[in-house]
This record gives sequence, structure tokens and C-alpha cells, in this order.
Amino acid sequence: MNRRNKWLAGIAMGVMLASGGAFAAVNVNALHIALTSLKLALAKMGVANAMLSNPTPPATNAEAHLAAPGQLSGEEISSILVSAGGVINVYLSPAVGVTGGIVQLVPRVVTDKQGKRGVRYTCYSPNIPDVATAEPDCTYHASAK
Repeated sequence: MNRRNKWLAGIAMGVMLASGGAFAAVNVNALHIALTSLKLALAKMGVANAMLSNPTPPATNAEAHLAAPGQLSGEEISSILVSAGGVINVYLSPAVGVTGGIVQLVPRVVTDKQGKRGVRYTCYSPNIPDVATAEPDCTYHASAK
């Protein structure tokens, strides 16, 4: 690499580090693994089952018949917490490259043409601007400050 290219690469790296945002640091592969993990699939199933069998969505892991948040952890996930409305909050570990990274799955009950009910999730992150790079079905929605 010639001197000019090294200089440009250094500037680019400096800009990425100075931004301090999740955009520059996210490990796309680790985030994808987190969002396709068996533990998250189990959380989605627990919330869906609770929503389809009760008039009120679960507001806690216990109401969704899930283990405690910290017990649903792994290399890419610090914890999975069910909150009001059955929202699944996935707290990402440092392996994903984002300090305090969060992905939220918002459930809603849907009915198909045959009248069968199911649950669909809308995926978004309040603090990972490039979440769609790892998961095209997820979007970034900046958190209100």
C-alpha cells in the first residue's frame, strides 16, 4: 500500500472511530447470528403462544413462559427481555461490536385468509443505524432523547 493510500485509510479509520456510533462498529455476522438464534426463536414462540391464548399480551418473560432474561444469553446476546405489549428486547453482547446494542421485536396478531390467527414481528433497533445490513427485515428508528 503506498503512502497516499495509507494516509487515506488512516483518515477513513479516524472518521469511523470519531463517529462513535454503532454504524462503524457493528459486526454484521455476529448480529445476524444473534437475530437468527434458537434462543430468540424460543422467545418469539413463547410470546406468540401467550398472545394467541390470552387477551392481554405478556409483559414479562414469566408471562411468556420464558427463562429469566439473563438465562437467555449467549456469545452474541447478553439477555432477552419481554416487556409491555409482548415486545421482545434483545440486548446484544460486545461480540456484536456495539456497546449497549438493542434490537426490538414488536409483535402483532394477524389473521390469514382462512381465518387462522398468527403473530408477526416488526424488527427495529433504536441504536444500530445499519441493522438492515445484517437483517434486511429490520429497520433503524432512532430513540427519542
